[in-house]
Amino acid sequence: MKQFISFSGGVESSTMCVLFGNKADAIFSDTGFEHDEIYKRIDLVEKWVQNFHRADFKIHRIQAKNTLIEEIRYRKFYPSFKARFCTGDYKIKPIDKYLDKYKDEGVTLMIGLNAEEIDQRTGNHGNKKFVNYSYPLADNGLNRAACITILKKVGLNPEFPAYMRRGGCIGCYYKSKKEYEAMALLNPAEFKVVENLEEEIQDKREKYFSIKDGIKMREIREGVANMIFTPDEIYPTINDATKCGVFCNR
Repeated sequence: MKQFISFSGGVESSTMCVLFGNKADAIFSDTGFEHDEIYKRIDLVEKWVQNFHRADFKIHRIQAKNTLIEEIRYRKFYPSFKARFCTGDYKIKPIDKYLDKYKDEGVTLMIGLNAEEIDQRTGNHGNKKFVNYSYPLADNGLNRAACITILKKVGLNPEFPAYMRRGGCIGCYYKSKKEYEAMALLNPAEFKVVENLEEEIQDKREKYFSIKDGIKMREIREGVANMIFTPDEIYPTINDATKCGVFCNR
């Protein structure tokens, strides 16, 4: 039976690659709206496993037919807490479609829920009858702290910019205002992508639609423009991001 690791780039999925990359490849579903740091992370983990476990290990990069940002532009509608089509259409469904090629022989998909999340096993996967959904971290009693210890030991503990505390997608609606401020300062090019998209999706709404809590992205950018402190003083690098679901950063 073929085995795969569901990879997101964060603590738990990276730990699974370290522990089980000797027998399983990984899958990363790319929304096309990811921070550049995520692509760097994919390459880093892939090379580590190839060097220390299995030379032919691969993190398979898969995508839906169009990107998430293209879909948002087409719909003029942004994902939200009540309309999480980003996760369903750009993470879960592409992985399901990829696994369809193994329906005759069966496949195991390892999912990165840790021992502290043992009651959260439903909602993100479990719809394919020929797929065995496994939770090796939880089953082996590995909590988040244990995963971080493992990654630190091998030099793979994530160190992401402050604007990635809540997720790997550039315009994630889970990001706080402070994270968007950090992105405006530390990565203005990626922030501009989100700001431009927010402007593009305005249509005939009675009031301006903003991605974050009624605050326009251009207002965030203008608000940080005159800060007297250096970005690194205000927004230090993080190495223990907040988990936001199986697919989002950790």
